[in-house]
Amino acid sequence: MRVFNRYLVILAVVSAVINVTLAIFKQNDLSVYFMLNIIAYLVITLLHVYFTPKARSALNGVTVVLFSGFLVIIAVKVFEILSK
Repeated sequence: MRVFNRYLVILAVVSAVINVTLAIFKQNDLSVYFMLNIIAYLVITLLHVYFTPKARSALNGVTVVLFSGFLVIIAVKVFEILSK
């Protein structure tokens, strides 16, 4: 199995496990789903270092966008806590 195919399979399986587990525990907050999936994506992406430079640059762009969304959610949660 090629590196990129293995990466996609692992990413899909881990995301499915996270989403099913959160659904079993009846989690209703979508930001929790988003944050846990982003953390899993970042960890799995960092563990797969053997990509071509073109694939690595594309994944870096996706990583920047997802990490920005992660920071926005953290900022909103901190603002909610501080405004109480």
